[in-house]
This record gives sequence, C-alpha cells and structure tokens, in this order.
Amino acid sequence: VGVVVGVGGGLLLLGGLGVWLYRRAKRAGLLSEKELMALAPQGWVAMLFTDIQDSTQLWEQMPHDMAKALEVHNDVMRAGIRQFRGYEVSTSGDSFFVVFQNPKDALDMCFSVQCSMLAAPWPERILQYEGGLALDSGDGVWLWRGLRVRMGIHLGKPRPEPNVANQKVDYFGPPVNLAARVASKATGGQILLSEDMYDKLYLPNWDSCSPLINAVVRDLGEHNLKGIEKAQHLFSVLPRELEKRTFPEIQDVVCQYCKGPMWCPRCDKELTDNQHHTKHGHHRAASASRGSRRV
Repeated sequence: VGVVVGVGGGLLLLGGLGVWLYRRAKRAGLLSEKELMALAPQGWVAMLFTDIQDSTQLWEQMPHDMAKALEVHNDVMRAGIRQFRGYEVSTSGDSFFVVFQNPKDALDMCFSVQCSMLAAPWPERILQYEGGLALDSGDGVWLWRGLRVRMGIHLGKPRPEPNVANQKVDYFGPPVNLAARVASKATGGQILLSEDMYDKLYLPNWDSCSPLINAVVRDLGEHNLKGIEKAQHLFSVLPRELEKRTFPEIQDVVCQYCKGPMWCPRCDKELTDNQHHTKHGHHRAASASRGSRRV
C-alpha cells in the first residue's frame, strides 16, 4: 500500500509541477511547442549559414574594434532576415543559421546583405585591416568594404524540433550538415549554392523569370565536402553590382590515389595518410609500384 501511495503521490506531484510550469510559461508570454512550430518554416526549406572571414585574427589584433564591428554585422544581418522573411535559428560567435520557406527570399537576402555591408558604419581600424579595405571596381562602385562574410545555401527537408526553453525551433539532419559544409567552402564575400538550391532557382521552375536573372552565376563543378560521402556540385552567385569580385579556386584535400576526401564520412574525423591508405588498400598499390620500379 505504501508503494502504491508513494507512486501515486509522485505522479500527482509531477502532474502538479507540469501544470505549474505551463501556467508560469503562459504568464511569462512563452509559446508552446505547437505555437513555436506555427512560426517556423517547415518541409522543403532553404538553409543559410554565414560567418565572417578572418574573425579569429581580428579578435586577437583589435578586440575593441571587432566588438563594435560585430554589432554592425549583426544589425545588417538581422535587418536582412526581417526584410526577407527569414527565421533566425541560431547564432554562434559571428555565424548565423537562418531558414527560409521561400528559396528566393534566401537568395535575395544574401544579395541585399552583401551590398548593405559595403555601406555599413564600420570602425576605422576595420577598414584599415587588409581584409576590410575599401576597394572599388574602378568605376566608383564598391566591391569590398568592411568585414567579409561567407555564405552558403542548401535546399532540403530537415527535421524541425521546437525548444520551449529558448523559444526557438531548431533543425537537424543531413540537410543541415550539408548546408553548413557548403558555406565552409566559401570565401569571404562569396555566396555558394548547392546543386539542389541552384536547381530550385533555375528558370524552368518559375512562371515569369528566374530569381537568378539578375545574378552572376559561376559553375564551380563538383567538390568534396568534409563529412559528406558524395561529391557535391557547387555554384557561386553574386548580384550584378558585385560581378567584378573575384575569389580563389576551391581547393579540395583529396587522396592522390583515389581522389577521395581525406576524412571518414561516418565519424567525420580527419584521416592521416596512413589511415586513409590502409582503409582503401593504397599501401599495397604503392608498395607494388615501388617494387616494380626496383626491378
């Protein structure tokens, strides 16, 4: 009887605690999981990751100015997110993760932010830094000025999960990982699209004109992305105003024998040469090749 009473009392206590937490959340104006989900993009969405080039070096060399610059950066980013109906999932340091229901909004937001960064009120020391120098195209149009932000967008169907504690909906799954890896291949000031995102924006999918009609598009071909087993086709896009920007070629770290990536997609860990060669049997091919040369 005591056990039954104890269990029953525990259940009543937990039930009472749940009711109390629910009422407290309502008094605090917190949204329920259902209410949070109603505000967040779902299904097929465009996932944007951004971050600032050389941010670690800038924080070390000029922390006071970088703190001010980060505020400017965040203001420009959030203005773009609001204007183009984005959903800010999270920020970490100087990086943003934003989701859009409409892929066109994601592209328009990137174009707008890249242009707005050029007119932002950056601290003077940021503009004197090599990566923040103000450079024009020769015809009075700014190509570079202030912090350089890399961007990557992928279209996919991630798994949304509401979090009442932080009043946000987070997203999980392989599409999110791929979006982050696409962004990691970009250089500051560059916008990269995955093939899925590019295909969605391409002309046949739109009644009037493609969102890419006013964009400068460069096909970068296939590249190996860390943690992604299959090579991914990437595209670089810019608004017409910034078409004279140039970027270094994407460099993939690949095996000289199989041209595969030098990491394990399953555990997402970097592989040493010996680990990779042993896994794929390259050490045998290399030994045979050296033996034949000695003969």
